[in-house]
Amino acid sequence: MEIYHVTTEKKARLYRLSGHINKPVRGFTTLQAAMAWAIKVSRKVIYRFESDKVYKLPDHHNKFGEAWWCDEDIEINRIHCVFSADKDA
Repeated sequence: MEIYHVTTEKKARLYRLSGHINKPVRGFTTLQAAMAWAIKVSRKVIYRFESDKVYKLPDHHNKFGEAWWCDEDIEINRIHCVFSADKDA
C-alpha cells in the first residue's frame, strides 16, 4: 500500500541522518489527505513510501483519505519526498 507520511523539517533531517524512519510510521492513503493533515498540524514535509505491513488507524481520517500506520522501519531509500514547503512553495 502507498502511504503519505507528514513530518516536520527537524524530523526529516533526523530521517536522513539515521537512514530510516522508526516504526510505527503513520500516514494517509492520499496526498490530499496528507496535505490537509499537514496544514492542520503545521508540518511542512510529506514523504511517500510503500509497505505491506500497514494497519488502519481508528482515528485521524479526514474526508480526503484514511489514516494508517506501518509496523516496520522505513529505510531512506524507500522514501520519496513529494512535498516540502521550503522547496516547493
